[in-house]
Amino acid sequence: MAKKAGIGFGSFDRDFDEFFDEMLTARWGCGRGDEFEHSELVDLVDRYEVRLKSEGVDERKIDVELHGQQLTVRAPRRVRGRIESTFTFRDSVDQDSASARWSGGTLTITLPKNKPRRIVLKVS
Repeated sequence: MAKKAGIGFGSFDRDFDEFFDEMLTARWGCGRGDEFEHSELVDLVDRYEVRLKSEGVDERKIDVELHGQQLTVRAPRRVRGRIESTFTFRDSVDQDSASARWSGGTLTITLPKNKPRRIVLKVS
């Protein structure tokens, strides 16, 4: 829904979206697909690796989204419906260095962890 200039519809839009998300997605199972059959999340020292595999996935139509510390992967199936899996990470990730690769029927997503930044204390 578009926000009208000068009128605050932000709360209404958000409430409206949440209502329909609850009604359609949570109660009736519409919107979200099944999860990937085989998924593996590997927490390494410097990065996360997510490996997903599913039968009948059209790899050209896989959608990978990263928002903050949450990764969502969606893909239509060739035969029926679609699949979707969501992962939330404890450590923040470097979104600019994230990469995804499809090989041998497996999608591998690499998410480097953000390195802690030292702040130098200046004493006056």
